[in-house]
Amino acid sequence: MTTGQGAAQTPPLHPPVRIDSGLSHMFPELAENRSMIFNPLIVVASELGLARPSARARSNAERKSSLVQAYRRAASCELGSLIVDGVDDESTAAAAAEGAYTVRTDLGEFDRTHNYRSNSGAERIAATVNRFDRFYSHDIVIAVPDDVTELKPYYLQALMYALATTEVGIATLVAPLGTGKSGDNDVAKATVKWNPDRIVYPLEGSRVGTLLDIRRDQSLLRGEDCYELVPIHAWRRAALDRVVRTPPSEREFVEGTDLVRALEIGIRIDVAFVSDDIKVLMTPEQLRGEIVDMGH
Repeated sequence: MTTGQGAAQTPPLHPPVRIDSGLSHMFPELAENRSMIFNPLIVVASELGLARPSARARSNAERKSSLVQAYRRAASCELGSLIVDGVDDESTAAAAAEGAYTVRTDLGEFDRTHNYRSNSGAERIAATVNRFDRFYSHDIVIAVPDDVTELKPYYLQALMYALATTEVGIATLVAPLGTGKSGDNDVAKATVKWNPDRIVYPLEGSRVGTLLDIRRDQSLLRGEDCYELVPIHAWRRAALDRVVRTPPSEREFVEGTDLVRALEIGIRIDVAFVSDDIKVLMTPEQLRGEIVDMGH
């Protein structure tokens, strides 16, 4: 079903995957937040924030295809509920035909000289979520741009582990900095302080740390090891609201992400490391099987 601009309801899509006491015992760091870590509200959004400088303008057909593909990949994670936020009738209808719960956003409603200027589009995400969940049934919101070609279903699993402590307001992802990207100022780069006690159980080789800095010019980064920032973010609602209420700085406009604003106002951002060659040790299907087995 496609909703109108004024709709305000919670999408009754994928049922949340919940952790029982057995799995909480296996993963004790998730026990404190088990009611929300596995029940996020995922927003797959077309044209989320400013277009990346190196990207050419997409045709309607390309936009429709990317929105449908992003929906399919996000839905395959089977975490929480899912909204598709389109910007034109054709691509929004195509997502609805796939079974997505959709809404169409008029980009003209957003002031591109203020909060919405950044790639992560916190203001738009907050506006979309508030249409459906005014009573904060979902404490976690995951924003997924439809043009992130590297999106893998296990990326969203990794985000949940980065949010496994209430001290973290936002979670995001970093990946290895590919060949030729070090000097490419179209690529957002990040440095991280890794936590040796935090690992991502379902993904071999992944790990969790705290974001130190974000820059496009690598020479300005604080910290040593440099990674590429993957623009998929999981927000606690309180952190999202706080960022939207705060005016952006000029550095945010330079770096192209409102995570800069979050860092500047003291919100802790943790990251999970992902890469193309990570081995998935526990798929969503296997995770559900663990829950059922432990329930018996």
